[in-house]
Amino acid sequence: MSIATRRILMITAPRRVGFIIKPLPNPGPQDVIVRPSYSTFKHGTEMMAYLGRSPFATRTFNQQLRLFEPAGSHDFYPRPMGNMVVGAIDWTGQEVRGLRRGQRVFAWTPIADLHVLSAAKVRALDDLTPEQALCIDPASFALGAVIDGAIEKSESVLVTGLGAIGLLVVQYCVAIGATVFAASRFALRRQLAESYGATRVYDPLSHEDVPRLIKEEMGGVDAAIECSGSLASLNDGIRAARQCGRVVCAGFYGPGDTNINLGEEFFHNRITLLASLPAQAWNNPVRGPRQLYAKDLEDDVVTDLRTGKITSDGLLNPKLSYADAVRAVELISDSPEQVVKVLLEHNLSV
Repeated sequence: MSIATRRILMITAPRRVGFIIKPLPNPGPQDVIVRPSYSTFKHGTEMMAYLGRSPFATRTFNQQLRLFEPAGSHDFYPRPMGNMVVGAIDWTGQEVRGLRRGQRVFAWTPIADLHVLSAAKVRALDDLTPEQALCIDPASFALGAVIDGAIEKSESVLVTGLGAIGLLVVQYCVAIGATVFAASRFALRRQLAESYGATRVYDPLSHEDVPRLIKEEMGGVDAAIECSGSLASLNDGIRAARQCGRVVCAGFYGPGDTNINLGEEFFHNRITLLASLPAQAWNNPVRGPRQLYAKDLEDDVVTDLRTGKITSDGLLNPKLSYADAVRAVELISDSPEQVVKVLLEHNLSV
């Protein structure tokens, strides 16, 4: 390959993002070079870094003790943005088997105009659509949250945070046979939740106290799955759950000024609070009779997408050019009512 550099989307400081030219890593015999057609962001986690609210900006995680500790000398920025790509293979190393030049593939990697990747981390697109492949990541977190919450048929579930993960949680709960309620301030996301089978969708801006409304109407939900990373929404989930109900945290929570008083509904209604994080980097299995890890969930999600148990339809919105990626980040941060999950198309003209 004669190309020596690539353009990669980087956060250089809180609320500062742009393309940076970096050397293209030298590909080895077990690597492939992928030229992307589509890329996506990991909205919740990446917005924490973009806004300067990530705990990793000032602390580090001790993998052995599984504790956060002061970071000491630690450079959190600059850091790349984006987490999934669909593209075509431009080049394969001499030891690569099962992949070929021109083949359409997908992988977990940041947003850039060219990628050098280990062949072991690249998967053939086969009969998946690009949209389906790009939704495997949020769908695996959604499935993990539903399993962690032990959601069963005929239970009632409140889903808050109707981004891609939350909307896929809605789909999985409906597929199980649960009665699903959902809440979002954003009309586009409420409409999608209804189209995916939610029984009732609440607009918190129209109802002063959604948990109270739920309690008055039905006595509370069996489980709440909170996907936004908002402490206020987490508090709503706790308040909406019935006695001995369950609340699953699928969002990434940063510092906030919302007062969650554990001496109120959480304590007096004996709520079970569960965290769900089935990410490869954290090596967490989901709860349940089978110890499923991230790769297992991803394989299950691929099957569910292929069989139509869940759908990616409507989730990748809006579609923007790769060259317009900075505006995409600003939309995610400052205009969430216009966004579900941004799709960057590399061949789309600005």
